[in-house]
Amino acid sequence: MKKLALLGVLLLVAISPSLAGDSWELVGDEDGIKVWRRDVAGSPIVAFKGETTVEAPIAKVATVLDDTSRKMEWVCNILEAKNVRIISPTERVEYNRTSAPWPCKDRDFVFHAELKADKKAQTLVFQLKSVVDPGQPVDEDKAIRGELLDSSYTLVSLGEKKTRVTVEIQVDPKGSVPKFVVNWAQKGWPRKTLEGIRDQCKKSDVGELALAKELLAPPREGVAVAAITSVTKNDKP
Repeated sequence: MKKLALLGVLLLVAISPSLAGDSWELVGDEDGIKVWRRDVAGSPIVAFKGETTVEAPIAKVATVLDDTSRKMEWVCNILEAKNVRIISPTERVEYNRTSAPWPCKDRDFVFHAELKADKKAQTLVFQLKSVVDPGQPVDEDKAIRGELLDSSYTLVSLGEKKTRVTVEIQVDPKGSVPKFVVNWAQKGWPRKTLEGIRDQCKKSDVGELALAKELLAPPREGVAVAAITSVTKNDKP
């Protein structure tokens, strides 16, 4: 049943207005990770938030969230991750497919991902929200198309080697899964996501995102942006 927390979409944005508020209820505090929940007006789907401090520079954490090609190393229950369309160096449409326990069908998500930066606050935010894109039509034989109602990853630099990471999510997997089961399953998503990010940042082959450094540095000309790649499990050697 835990695999119903298939909503490790990632991926990567000031806190979303629809999820912002003062009514967060703390539901977990363990191993340096805090988790909150809150009801969202007009929706049976509960929003969840998690927060921790990662021992890594903000640009390295940004790499983890930005690199679609390596999301299968850390995103919970993910089967496939790819970029559908690159809009700009800070915007793209992404596709994720996640596994579900039998007899449930897999779920997939198509979402717009945008990266925003606040130089003064030394903050990066990745905002994610479902969209309809002709580049990735619904394939009901493959998976049920879920809806990422709102999600964000907020990174705040706490110095050269520390980053505060806050994640929020409200997602509807659609289909016949009861909403109370969805809410129960998603409770564990913030913790699993933050643990995944933390573990990924410990890897020596994860570098620092050049774009993140540029966005947080004083403006200068000649910003170079590396190409974004994608891969699925079947593409691995």
